[in-house]
Amino acid sequence: MGNAISFHTPDRVLDDQLLSFDLPEIIANIKGRAAWKMGKREAITLMKSSHMSIVLIALHGQTEINFHQSGNQISVQLMEGSANFQTDSQSVMLKKGSLLTIHEEMKHTLIAIEESVFLLTVAICPEDSHIFKH
Repeated sequence: MGNAISFHTPDRVLDDQLLSFDLPEIIANIKGRAAWKMGKREAITLMKSSHMSIVLIALHGQTEINFHQSGNQISVQLMEGSANFQTDSQSVMLKKGSLLTIHEEMKHTLIAIEESVFLLTVAICPEDSHIFKH
């Protein structure tokens, strides 16, 4: 995996000109953690810059994440499992390989139907970029 990600150091690289990730290896690592085995979810930030953030999130079945409302556009790509993504006006069933996008200012909730893993990508608006600087 190179220097792109290390689970054992707090100073791993989150923003560089090129980052590469072995997602199956990262997912296996997440599922091997005690926090995953004892909790409802586990996550790791893969990339964070002033323009974008990418987080890999693993959920046990029947776990709900209420995102309330995002001030930014997001995408959700389901890597494993199945989940229901809901807004105030729509509900979309996601299965492995599904990708959805929503615009900012939409309340939304994700419910894992079964053990699921997804990539959450947040596009940062220029006026909000100070929030994600490290």
